[in-house]
Amino acid sequence: MYKRQVKGWTIVGMIVRKAVEADTLQLQRLLSKAGVIEQVYDQEPTEFLVAENEQSELVATAGLTEIGKKDVILRSLVIDSEKVGAVFLLEFLETATAFAEKKGYKSLYLLTSGQQAFLEQMGFSLIEANQVPKKVKQSYHYKQNVSRSPKVMHARLSVSK
Repeated sequence: MYKRQVKGWTIVGMIVRKAVEADTLQLQRLLSKAGVIEQVYDQEPTEFLVAENEQSELVATAGLTEIGKKDVILRSLVIDSEKVGAVFLLEFLETATAFAEKKGYKSLYLLTSGQQAFLEQMGFSLIEANQVPKKVKQSYHYKQNVSRSPKVMHARLSVSK
């Protein structure tokens, strides 16, 4: 079992933690490998979670971009499928959601072009195009990705604060 002392969580032998500046290059490589064209740090402040294996390789990431005091967009959810499997994706998504809850967010949004059934099982619901909140539409992430990922999904979080 991976026992490195890192402030974070452990999932299936991986350490999940907040990304630090030194992770930027590995993060960009992970995103590029998955075909994600956006920059790690762009116009909107984003907190990234990363999963690191025993070889200190980043094998997954998820970014959380605040779009209001209590609302956040989950962006750049990427796993290296050569190094981790679908079960890990499920647990990583649950960890990212729990992190957002702990930060006090009430609503979690994401853009997708597929995987709708999987995301619905995870508690997300599809928002009709004409019902997408203005704060989502005004986000840089939405503007950059709506043509590739046209569906917006939402999950209500139970805030423990």
